Amino acid sequence: MKLSNLYTPAKIVGLYLALLLWLSLTDPRKLPIILLIVPFVLLFAAVFMTITLLIRQFLPHMSVTKRRLAAGCISGLPCFLLILSSVNQLTWRDAALVAFLSIFLLFYASRARFSGS
Repeated sequence: MKLSNLYTPAKIVGLYLALLLWLSLTDPRKLPIILLIVPFVLLFAAVFMTITLLIRQFLPHMSVTKRRLAAGCISGLPCFLLILSSVNQLTWRDAALVAFLSIFLLFYASRARFSGS
């Protein structure tokens, strides 16, 4: 399946709606522990697909591998910060460290040469 068919605006909107419904219709205190990761997975998938679509639209010359690495790095940042915040472990130093690592990975992705794509 081509990448252009995988990330359509309708699927992205569907993911955001699923996330909104999940957050509004569930009580985290009553859920089994395994289901507590669902909103983070939905958020990551929605942001990943959004960023990939935007990169494909505005930077069409970028390879698929670099697109995926950049989108994964950018979408992982808010998810990781929300996870740290949800367990009351987020400090400004943690946020700065995660942001620095994300910027470093984006810089690496822009300079690296990946074979295959």
